[in-house]
Amino acid sequence: MYIALARIEEQLADIERDNLRKAYIATRPKFLERATAIHAVPDFWSTVIDEAPAEIDQRIQPRDVPALNCLTGIDVERFEVQDAERGEPRSIKLTFSFKSNQWFHDEQIEKRFFWRMSKNGWSGLVSEPVGIQWKERDLTDGLLDTAVKLWKQEQEFEVRNVLHLRVRDANPALRSKQANGQDRDAIGATDEFKTLVEKVQRTPQDAISIFGLFGFRGHQISAEESTKAMKRKQDMVGGVEQWEELDGESPPLPDIEIYPHGEEVAVAFSEDLYPGATQYFTAAKERDAKMSDEEPVSGPGRSEESDETDEGEREQRPKKKNKISSAMD
Repeated sequence: MYIALARIEEQLADIERDNLRKAYIATRPKFLERATAIHAVPDFWSTVIDEAPAEIDQRIQPRDVPALNCLTGIDVERFEVQDAERGEPRSIKLTFSFKSNQWFHDEQIEKRFFWRMSKNGWSGLVSEPVGIQWKERDLTDGLLDTAVKLWKQEQEFEVRNVLHLRVRDANPALRSKQANGQDRDAIGATDEFKTLVEKVQRTPQDAISIFGLFGFRGHQISAEESTKAMKRKQDMVGGVEQWEELDGESPPLPDIEIYPHGEEVAVAFSEDLYPGATQYFTAAKERDAKMSDEEPVSGPGRSEESDETDEGEREQRPKKKNKISSAMD
């Protein structure tokens, strides 16, 4: 009985995935059209960011605000989608466009998040560190640059090992010998690894710049492992393979993860802030207009009771963090 329910839940998840793919194909042209229209609206994206949902808002540090005020565009692309029937729609690419500023040289910064599944059934987003060309101050205080250096070092070691193994396999005389190339474990002895672990350990998570998002890696699940895990799950759902209950628990993040909130923030951008940008912008403008219309009334016609009532109303209103003023202090 429980197996039947589990299979139905998995089938419903597949339907949601297919609907997401079809919705993306149908709405993508309109979002591109919206992007063109936004270019004519001053400070659109900086206003939207100031209204960002909590998952994003709580990750923005006061020092981030001046750079975020230079935003000229945000785009979300489900880059693995090929058409309405093919491609993984849960993988996303975030593109942030900036006008010329004093913090970094980049006019655009892209970050890809790959949807992956582990062999124990966990699924979510993983990524690769992306560098930023800082001008003077590194808003991540060196975390991002170190994460990128370590990632590049890992890729060099991996390529070196692959090339060595190919040479060994092509030469029968070498097949019995161990690979001479350094493997991924050797990374743990490098200065970059030690430096990054130390930086991560001494930096409070709630003090990391939102630009640390570009250093997010997530769980180290390869495309090969993910493909095998998804195939096995499909076989179990379809009855081809005997059903096995997977725990689906999230494995611990590596010690070198500089931005543990990466998946949460990426999802908030792609599923909330980006599609709802016009609504966030409109809400901000309506609130600003209402505040400018509300002028305090003073004089003999105003009673103490009305003063107390107004004060109570002000206390009950939701308070928006004023990061801009904090950044200027």
